Amino acid sequence: MTEDSRFKMPSTSAEIKFSVTPNRAAVFVDGQYVGHAGEFGGHGRGLLVAPGHRKINVSLSGYQNFNTEVDLAANQKFEIKTDLQKEGSTQAAPQ
Repeated sequence: MTEDSRFKMPSTSAEIKFSVTPNRAAVFVDGQYVGHAGEFGGHGRGLLVAPGHRKINVSLSGYQNFNTEVDLAANQKFEIKTDLQKEGSTQAAPQ
């Protein structure tokens, strides 16, 4: 995959960090591919995005997609943590 050339760095930003297993999953922000989850985790490695409403999709072949929407303020730091579930697997309900 190649990064979407329409993606532009904002002048004011918010930061999203990803803690995703497996970390090779692709990350899409507002439908645009921005990289792999492993690129946006750890110290100094967050994804800078424009503040506002953002639709996040994390996907990897053979796994169920993770989708969420966030409303970010300028200079806000946000972390997304998830373990992608293999296709066809079911997660046990909490007791």
